[in-house]
Amino acid sequence: MSDRSRNRSSKRGRASKAVEELSSVLLSRWGDQEVADAAARDILRIGKRHGERPTSHVSRLICRGCEAALVPGRNARFRISDGMLVVTCQDCGRIDRAGPDFKGRDSD
Repeated sequence: MSDRSRNRSSKRGRASKAVEELSSVLLSRWGDQEVADAAARDILRIGKRHGERPTSHVSRLICRGCEAALVPGRNARFRISDGMLVVTCQDCGRIDRAGPDFKGRDSD
């Protein structure tokens, strides 16, 4: 294994660990909007540079428009419409829709 590929895999490992830690900060710091926004920005930056993405649960809590942490009731509106999850950022107005796989089971 060459030095270059070893460095690449260690960078990817560090990026993955950083995304996990920033995700936990994002989920635990909803009271402090500045810290949550910084964690959201850093998660997006790491994802663009190293290709390490957060889980879909965490990804749904980040606005791609203004790169802010979406806090339900404070700066985001989460609604279910026609079986889709619709998330609206109250800061920039961006609307994100989670597709048909979000649908629950029918009660019939």
